[in-house]
Amino acid sequence: MNNIFRGELISREELDNRIVELGEILKNDVILELDTHVVIDAVDKLVAGMNPLVLEGLLVSSGMTNWKAKDFIQTTMEGLSRESLTKKVHRELGEKPFIWREVEEGIEEKDQPFGVLMHIGAGNEIGLSVLSIIEGLLSGNINILKLPSYEGGISVLLLKQLVEIEPRLKPYIYVFDIASYEKELLKKIASLVDAIVVWGSDEAIAGVRQLAHPSTSLIEWGHRISFAYFTQNESIKDDLKGLSLDICLSEQQYCSSPQCVFYETANNDELEGFAYKLAKEIEETSKKYPTKQKPINTEAEITWTHELIKMEEILGQKRLISNEEANYSVMVDYKPRLKASPLYRNIWVMPIKRENLINILRGHSGHLQTVGLSCEKEDALEITRILYGAGVNRINPCGKMSKTYIGEPHDGFWTLRKYVRRVSRRTK
Repeated sequence: MNNIFRGELISREELDNRIVELGEILKNDVILELDTHVVIDAVDKLVAGMNPLVLEGLLVSSGMTNWKAKDFIQTTMEGLSRESLTKKVHRELGEKPFIWREVEEGIEEKDQPFGVLMHIGAGNEIGLSVLSIIEGLLSGNINILKLPSYEGGISVLLLKQLVEIEPRLKPYIYVFDIASYEKELLKKIASLVDAIVVWGSDEAIAGVRQLAHPSTSLIEWGHRISFAYFTQNESIKDDLKGLSLDICLSEQQYCSSPQCVFYETANNDELEGFAYKLAKEIEETSKKYPTKQKPINTEAEITWTHELIKMEEILGQKRLISNEEANYSVMVDYKPRLKASPLYRNIWVMPIKRENLINILRGHSGHLQTVGLSCEKEDALEITRILYGAGVNRINPCGKMSKTYIGEPHDGFWTLRKYVRRVSRRTK
């Protein structure tokens, strides 16, 4: 039973029968008020009662390596602690959210929950759907989650435990195991909500736009591309080691993971020397953090990409650096352009002239996220000015590209602020 209807587990057959009454239920529940402290207390108890071994087993069965599952669990539990959630709410919504405040004499304003949020989860990040629902709860909204494919049951497990801990959350949690091809059913549900939160690719977002009514707000958390930028500097060795961690620890599955590296040089020999040094660091890091067997379609894409590079290598246009097992690769392209890699420890390296950087990036401004920067201090101000001007949202040291902090904006925006409206009233 992978469906939750108003906090209760139900079968798919029951869901089909009860969906007809959903609109009336939501009309009655949307005027309820949810205290943020109730949510924080419940999530804190959920985290305290988590069995890391059970969660690790679920994550490993879903395809994670053991070491990555342990790291994911620790990071998630820290981010969902009472202290972390309280700090997040205060940073994004203020210390007293949803309270009327006088902004001018006789005029008051406050934040108001959007109402009903429909979350379209992404299948490439396990656990993301639960985090999205928790953010919806912190902002006082009723939440309907469409489960992503290959989710492994972790969302239903954790959200059911959450309502068992705090029954007052039942009216605010729905989970529907509905396939993406069930368009009519999804359209019916989408017609009942105030906003749709969609995580995924441009294609996924375009598909959701077709489901949504013109009056329904769309909150998009689309795929982003991140990269590293290197100049010749004294910290290159340490930063290459850090970059290899950014590549291997995430398997390049995060939006903040590097997919390509730009190196300031006009000399192909220097570029290849840089690429070989990066390859060595990736190989050493892979010994400490081994990868798992990749899906067959992913293996096919990587092999196809490598074979194409080998053909272009004959013409002197590209170069492939890998090992016998081909469990990583550094793919050298002598013509710079922002490009996605096939992921899983395969990364592009390209030369760059600083004066050309804005032209290369500007056309991708809506897709840019994180840059791992390695340069001399005197160059940092100019390079960061170009990067932020091009549309980059985050610049971190290599080795910390995916490191976050509580209350950090996501893709340039505070999440909780996206899930509330600002309302006003006149008292005089």
